[in-house]
Amino acid sequence: MLGAPETWSPAIRTVVRLMLDSKHPMFMVWGPELGMLYNEPYIAFLQDKHPAALGRPFRAVWSELWGQLEALIERALAGESIFIEDMPLVMRRHGRDEQTWFTFSYSPIYEDDGSIAGLVGAATDTTRRVLTERRLAFQLRMADQLRGLADPYEIARRASALLGEALQANRVLFAEIELDENEVVFHSNYTDGSIPVLKGVFAVSDFGKGLFDQLKLGRTSVHDDIAAQMADEPETVQNFQTVQTNAEIGVPILRDGKLRSILIVNQRGARAWAPHEIALAEDVAERTWNAVERARAENALRSANRKLESLLDERTAERDRLWMISQDILAVANIDGYFLSCNPAMTQTLGWLESELQVTPFVEFAHPDQLDELKAVLSQLAAGRPINQYEIRSRHRDGSWRWLSWTVVPQGRLLYMAGRDVTEEKARREALQQAEDALRQAQKMESIGQLTGGLAHDFNNMLAGVVGNLQLARFHLDQGRTGNLRRYLDGAEGAAHRAASLTHRLLAFARRQTLDPQPTDVNKLVSSMRDLIARTVGPAIAVRLELGSSEGVVCCDPNQLESALLNLAINARDAMPEGGQLRIRTEDALRGELPQVRICVIDDGAGMPPDIAARVFEPFFTTKPIGEGTGLGLSMVFGFVNQSGGQVGLKSAPGQGTTVSIELPRCHGSVAPDEAPLPLAALPHARRATLLLVDDEEPLRAILAELLRDAGHEVLEAANAAAALDQADGRRIDALITDVGLPGGMNGRQLAAAVRDRHPGIEVLFVTGYAESAVLNKGALESGMHIMTKPFSLTDFSGRVARMVAASAPPAR
Repeated sequence: MLGAPETWSPAIRTVVRLMLDSKHPMFMVWGPELGMLYNEPYIAFLQDKHPAALGRPFRAVWSELWGQLEALIERALAGESIFIEDMPLVMRRHGRDEQTWFTFSYSPIYEDDGSIAGLVGAATDTTRRVLTERRLAFQLRMADQLRGLADPYEIARRASALLGEALQANRVLFAEIELDENEVVFHSNYTDGSIPVLKGVFAVSDFGKGLFDQLKLGRTSVHDDIAAQMADEPETVQNFQTVQTNAEIGVPILRDGKLRSILIVNQRGARAWAPHEIALAEDVAERTWNAVERARAENALRSANRKLESLLDERTAERDRLWMISQDILAVANIDGYFLSCNPAMTQTLGWLESELQVTPFVEFAHPDQLDELKAVLSQLAAGRPINQYEIRSRHRDGSWRWLSWTVVPQGRLLYMAGRDVTEEKARREALQQAEDALRQAQKMESIGQLTGGLAHDFNNMLAGVVGNLQLARFHLDQGRTGNLRRYLDGAEGAAHRAASLTHRLLAFARRQTLDPQPTDVNKLVSSMRDLIARTVGPAIAVRLELGSSEGVVCCDPNQLESALLNLAINARDAMPEGGQLRIRTEDALRGELPQVRICVIDDGAGMPPDIAARVFEPFFTTKPIGEGTGLGLSMVFGFVNQSGGQVGLKSAPGQGTTVSIELPRCHGSVAPDEAPLPLAALPHARRATLLLVDDEEPLRAILAELLRDAGHEVLEAANAAAALDQADGRRIDALITDVGLPGGMNGRQLAAAVRDRHPGIEVLFVTGYAESAVLNKGALESGMHIMTKPFSLTDFSGRVARMVAASAPPAR
């Protein structure tokens, strides 16, 4: 009917392409028969009409709606854009009519010559919102009509009438189940006048035992056509027909697991009850019966109050006796701050006479250090808000101070007060607190000792490697032997890198490391690490990758993620001394409604008991002997993931292995292509540039300046921001390389802003050896700004500068 796609006009093909790419339900029609095409989201409206609807005339697909939509379609085909909001439509789907509401638009499709080829429509099903708004309006109207009613039967009658009018039902009533559950009492009828009210006592069996068995289980009974649906129970059908009913809704109301009442909706003829009508009946049943029970409870309470009034005098006398003999302090005061009365316990506690307490403002009994605090408490009481267990020092008649704990309830201008002397109790609490503080300090020192012991061991080993290799290099150099110099220098450099790695782990644990977040393909990163992990864990452990994430791009520092995964792999290796299998799995996940990528590192090792598993992320905690570990491995993982906006989880049990999961927020940025590392001597520097180098560490600055000059650049050096700005004035600067933490009151970020004011868009490289994340705006860098964390390799540094110089090159003429 619509012909082959290659025969369609350009306008039609363009609209079809846009429609198919859209995530919003859309359709379009064109041609003499208004043949219909639609996108995937639109299928939800068609339901069982798809896929037969493809290419068929709109009139045939929506024959039940054509009478309502024909005029609108003709207007759109005449060139008018149509927008209709919340239009009621009765749609025929799955063999039954469904009442729906839709907001939709029709727009004409113009050919190049200005003629109209067809129309395109977009629709939104607003049925749920319309029904929700109507239901809320009904609930408000119902609340208004039931408010203040005290007669339970009048409440049920009013609610029945409201529901009957809303559903246009012939009859609505409530029924209550008798105690023996064999009889039911009908009352509180509403009818539209077409059928009589239904009141009195009926046997449960009259309306079908199966129906009541369903109601007792708390299930709503719904019958669209009783004669057809209960054909195997002719007596029950006859009983329903006797009360002029052939369709019904029965909503059970259960209390304590027993059927107490039923809301009944009757229709004379057959009727297909819509789901929203059933839901409204269920809502009305529960709300109404809550109101009925509340009214009955209030009536019972009023009756009980009348009985209690007769006991008031006796209770008052008992209260007076309790007032006199209570060991707790009891008092009544006014909001102006004077005691009106107090019991003997108060005079015994403070030594003052009741008459003395009554003529002295009680702020004068308070300790001077708490006067401002007491005024705030009195303001709270004046505002009608009670206080609980408020502790204040009060002056004894002999001049000493006693701690009293007060609970005060304001009522009008009166304050009802109950208190007790907690002086001795506070002394005991303070002593206990001091003991706990001493214990925490001892535990802290033990943890610090464990940390420093592990760090000292690791750093001494690394420094021994640095110093030993350098000394051997110097010794061989003095003897003119240069053959082993490279090996000694490589050994010193490797030891220094391990020390830097330990420092990064400390910063990661502290969640103060400077990160370089960028879009990272998790599957690609994990795959690239497979060989490294396999070599690290050894041949006895099989490494298996399960890359199940379909959209595994996250925004994080890829180097830190690699370090975290390697740490977890090493922990898994230590848990499998006899060998085993290490699985690394990626999968898509959700945290609330936010898409995440989850990376799981799973071993089948020894596992951990719950008390150990609960502590593995604690700083300094390690299961290794003292001096063989700092307890920072998993703390580093936790710190990095937390700092990257993610979360870490762990599951483990003895003999069942351990699973550590890392969840990171998914991002939609593009992943930068890999850049192969180049040897230092081969790094490309596209042109000679003028570079401003700022670092207060003179030895490092000298090394970097020499490296850059060897690459052919002019290097301007400065030790602080003020000197750098002097260098930058009056001349062209191609790129700025600056430490973040600078002396003199201006940090590297502020310096970069000042230099960019003079040289807009200049490339900037921040180098930092600490965690100036606040200065770096939590890692968010502007365009043309980059960051490297000290220590770094000169190869990486030179390559980064080369790329910056290339990016800063003026456009070719």
